[in-house]
Amino acid sequence: MTTRTKALGALLIVTVIWGATFAWMKAATTAAATHLGPDGDAVAAGLFVALRFTIAALLLPVFVKPARAFRGVSLGLVRDAGLLGGLLALGFLLQMVAIGDLSPAVSAFLTSLYVIFTAFLSLFSSRYRQLGRSLLVGVLLATLGAAFISGPPQLNFDAAEWLTVACAFLFAVTIVQTDVATNRHAPHLVSLVSYAAVGVVGWGFLAAAIAHTGADPSAVLDAALDSGFWVPMLLCSLLATLFALTLLNVFQRHVSPVRAATLYSLEPVWAALISIGLGLELVDGWLAFGAGALLLGNLVAEFGPRRRRAELVE
Repeated sequence: MTTRTKALGALLIVTVIWGATFAWMKAATTAAATHLGPDGDAVAAGLFVALRFTIAALLLPVFVKPARAFRGVSLGLVRDAGLLGGLLALGFLLQMVAIGDLSPAVSAFLTSLYVIFTAFLSLFSSRYRQLGRSLLVGVLLATLGAAFISGPPQLNFDAAEWLTVACAFLFAVTIVQTDVATNRHAPHLVSLVSYAAVGVVGWGFLAAAIAHTGADPSAVLDAALDSGFWVPMLLCSLLATLFALTLLNVFQRHVSPVRAATLYSLEPVWAALISIGLGLELVDGWLAFGAGALLLGNLVAEFGPRRRRAELVE
């Protein structure tokens, strides 16, 4: 098995875990709203992101030995991983603020626009200036599938939708920045520094949100201690961040950012299947169409270029 094949398999596992995060984030914000009120979205987002990544940063050296190589932390690593963490923090905060006013399906679709944004950004990359026809077709099919996997998206393009589009663009930049950082530095140290950076930004955002909204600190504490909040937050921290995001940082460097983004677009498929398993959605023609387009897009992106290269060799 080649390194690239292993990388694609690892990133596929990441998408499966990430498929559950939309339901987890929605559950956490809903639980927090009972303590913080309808105007507490920003406070809940800051609390969730700060706790999620702080816990991951603290536990990573405990469970992953390479992350204990603190002597390997250089100014260059802090710069590259710190930038990655800042981008991640802004993306997750925007997503969390907006998801309270969106269905998980709409949030998942708008977030998946990072596939197109990544393809666009790759054109300006010194490493990936060529966007092959097969990869481009795969990107378009993946985006189409994400758009309709839960039926025609019910979009109003109010503030929540635009915030999620901005989040998608930031996630596209993080995919490109992940490629840069993990090719320059040890991936586990990139993970450690970037998680710590997200945590710092999250705590700062939380403090600013509390000051701006006048939220009662005791209500914030009650929200944090509510099992409806901390259970999904902990799942996101341990599974989606400590395990899945670290796995991504280790393996994404072995594929191009656009190919990685196309694979990540399978996330809504797993999100839909999880919702069906929980009895929150029913199987219908739209699910079949959307999932089929996503799978076809990934197959075209993966095997189209190989066939073309084989023809050129022959």
